[in-house]
Amino acid sequence: MKKLLITGADGMLATDLADYYKSCGCYHVIQARRSDLDITSKGMVEQLFKVQKPDYIIHTAAITNVDFCEEDPEEAMRVNCQGSKNLALYAEKIGAKLVYISTCGLFGDDIRPYFEEEPVVLKTAYSKSKHCGEIAVAKNCSRHFIVRPGWLFGGGIQHKKNFVYNRYLEAIKADVMVAAEDKYGCPTYTRHLAPSLIDLLTSDKYGIYHISNAGSASRYDYVKKIIDCFNLKTEVRKVDSGNFPRKAPVPDCEIIDNNNLRKNSFPLLPSWESAIEEYVDILKKELKI
Repeated sequence: MKKLLITGADGMLATDLADYYKSCGCYHVIQARRSDLDITSKGMVEQLFKVQKPDYIIHTAAITNVDFCEEDPEEAMRVNCQGSKNLALYAEKIGAKLVYISTCGLFGDDIRPYFEEEPVVLKTAYSKSKHCGEIAVAKNCSRHFIVRPGWLFGGGIQHKKNFVYNRYLEAIKADVMVAAEDKYGCPTYTRHLAPSLIDLLTSDKYGIYHISNAGSASRYDYVKKIIDCFNLKTEVRKVDSGNFPRKAPVPDCEIIDNNNLRKNSFPLLPSWESAIEEYVDILKKELKI
């Protein structure tokens, strides 16, 4: 049975990945939390890899708070870039395959899909640190897959960054809520991403992959779909993103095209709308509503 190591194991994505792979019964899943593995410590990385000897690594550990990265870009680089380099170096030493989870926020403000080969723009400190991580992984691990997912949703209600559940909590307390109509992306379900990552790891088609549920949406479209799926009467109004001031100058468009999945004959994910419906049904059962 292949050993699969997941870093950042407390996070929303890592939790859903681990649950999915355990349910498959095909992998020995090793969940490395920060207390188990500080990726910025070469010693900790080397020791864990020597003991566990993973065949596959899915690297989700990162500082993902975009506004915090803007305030402390050096810390963002230390974790997102240097930490990823450490993992890549030791993955190469033991002959493991490495999936590095990057970001869709590497491009600009033109409202259109972005392909894997397009030049990056890097408007934020976060995007700079994640792209630096991409370069470090590609340079130091020959068996690498760089995955840029869409706007991730999923996880349990215990996860503070559970976007869908947080919009539900907001809606049940308000008659009206607002969402930006001028920010665009591809909502992407963590449990749909999980099999795609295994498709990559069980191949030798290394490189960069954009992976998202099919279709694109504004933040307004995304929030409206969530509220509708919960059958709530709360009105969702369109507003300009200026109503949500941020330290980080996040790009207007994070729509990605899954060109390399198609080119390499990997399965594509279903629509983001059906993914929201599937996930909200799970939450409804959990919440007994």
